[in-house]
Amino acid sequence: MKELENKVALVTGAGRGIGRAISLALAQEGATLILTGRDLEALNETARLITDLKRGPAPHVSQMDILDSTEIQRCINSALEIFGHIDILVNNSGITGKSARLWELTEAEWDECIDTNLKASFLVSKAVIPSMLVRKSGSIIFIGSITGKRPLIDRSVYAASKLGMVGMMRTLALELGRHNIRVNLVSPGFVEGPRLDGVIAQVAKNEKVSPQEMNRQWLEMIPTGKFITPENIAQGVLFLASERSGSTTGEDLNISGGLVMYS
Repeated sequence: MKELENKVALVTGAGRGIGRAISLALAQEGATLILTGRDLEALNETARLITDLKRGPAPHVSQMDILDSTEIQRCINSALEIFGHIDILVNNSGITGKSARLWELTEAEWDECIDTNLKASFLVSKAVIPSMLVRKSGSIIFIGSITGKRPLIDRSVYAASKLGMVGMMRTLALELGRHNIRVNLVSPGFVEGPRLDGVIAQVAKNEKVSPQEMNRQWLEMIPTGKFITPENIAQGVLFLASERSGSTTGEDLNISGGLVMYS
């Protein structure tokens, strides 16, 4: 029997990057996937990759704006009508935000990052939790960032959004523990891919060095000397979603190659 057989998992931002890797890892263990996000084409590609695995039920694709509470509730209600329950929620959607000194950020840039990374996780969790309370069962996983704990130049708004997630996660873990609902968070380090390349390029421009030099400096900070892969993050999520972590709640799991060694 596969580890997550008969479990239903909803992943936000499932269309690419970390969200896609998480979805594939959960599907590999037999979970039924509800793939959500704004980019329907990308979601359909993730669904195709899951179908090709031939490891479990066909995924369900639901285009959803994570900042529209009405649309979120519609998506959750539809999923519950189809599957009856949601066992695993992965709050993965997010943006990198603008890389700039705090005093150079506009109010709109600040709000966009805080809303997309923090408020959206609140809205989606708020919509899913009542159904978990009825069943007295569930696992909620937030995708945070080591940037919420280890300062990086030009990353103030992103850091604020991700550290806010830690506070929300731990409070939820305290509130939901008696209902047999676990709540945890994964803090990725520097995850290789287009988003990291974009952040490095922006910070390099601000610091007046080449992207190659900034890339070298960031790699030098990591004890293992290499960036993290989306698949590394997916394995951490799989652990927290499964009964292997049955007594784990309120934890902040660093997957950073040793860049951060504290919670």
